[in-house]
Order: sequence, then C-alpha cells, then structure tokens
Amino acid sequence: KRCHSLNLKSGYDGVTCEIVHPIVPCKRPSPSAQAANFGNVVLVALRNPLTAFPSYQQEKAEKYHNAKEQVSKEEWISFRDQYVGNSTHSPLFQEWKEFTLEWRNMDKYHVAMYLAHEEWADETKGVALVTKFARVLREEGFPIQYHTDDLACLWHNNILHSAIQMRKKHEDEGRYVPEYTEKQKNFLAAELRKFASELDNTRPGDEQL
Repeated sequence: KRCHSLNLKSGYDGVTCEIVHPIVPCKRPSPSAQAANFGNVVLVALRNPLTAFPSYQQEKAEKYHNAKEQVSKEEWISFRDQYVGNSTHSPLFQEWKEFTLEWRNMDKYHVAMYLAHEEWADETKGVALVTKFARVLREEGFPIQYHTDDLACLWHNNILHSAIQMRKKHEDEGRYVPEYTEKQKNFLAAELRKFASELDNTRPGDEQL
C-alpha cells in the first residue's frame, strides 16, 4: 500500500492510502505506526469483490504494461481462475477480506464510515452516501463548501453525471462485463455471508458491513 499526504498547505491534516499491489503481500509498518500524526477517524473505501477483482487487473495492466484498452477476455479468465480461484484456494478474496479487517481492527483508529463504491452512482443511495460523507468531514473540522441542501445537486451534476459518461464511454469502446463461473459466484457469495456472520458489532462501523 502507498500513502499520500493531502491538504498540507490548507492547515488540514489528512492522508489517503491506496492499494498499489492488490495481490502482492507487502511487509511494511502498519498504518497504526503513524497514528500520532493524524486523527483517529478513518474512512474506508470498499468495493464488491465481483467488480473489484477485474478492476485490480485492469489497473495493473494500465500502470505497468501501458495498456490503453480493456484486457482481453482470455487474459481476464486466466487471471480470474488463478487468483479468484475456488473454495480451496482464493488469494484475491483473502486479500480483500484482510484489507477490510486490517482497518477495522486497528485500535488506534475507528472507522467512521465505509464508502461503498457501488453506492456513489446509485440513484437511491448516492445522495445519502454523500450527505453522510460530508457530515463526517465537517465533524472532523474539514471545510465543506456546500450546504446540506445543495449536496443532492452536487451529487447529481458531478458524481452521477461522471458515472453516466464513463458507462457510455465503456459501451462505445465495446467493453465486456467480466464474468465468473457459477462455482466462483457461489463461493464468493458464501464467503461474504460467512464474513458477515463473523463480525460481532464490537468495532465502530460494523453495522455498515
């Protein structure tokens, strides 16, 4: 994982951490080692494994292999079967789960909100997500330039509009939707249900998972 400090000139301390190598374990200091430099509130971005895994592959292809187009179906299937795997060997799902648990279980931080990727452009959930996101930032002292009543308009004109444009661009490019075998879908669904049952609502944000 790699971290970037933001807003240093504005007087507001914040940091974003992104996954650079989603399938390559890295030995590095835990983010808890930097706890003294930041507040204890964390916003964790999550994505459904079904769309997260092909996104990992695509991002890696663009970042390291200068890919300009979507990876081929053959490349996706090879990647999927190797890393999504099956009920006895699924390194990607384990990485996804460990990422979530790592942030959830850090004693020096608490998760104020899980930001679900799928909800940003959801016409039912999008406004609620942005409204809560703004509230958390405001409570932590970050400046919010829009009033609460304006957030729905902001979401519609920027986030939803951008998502629609991106979907159209992908359609015009003829992009396919990465698919899974029935066994893989059933396995991932079972693992997600199992993961949910393991959470005991003892950590902040558990009710959102």
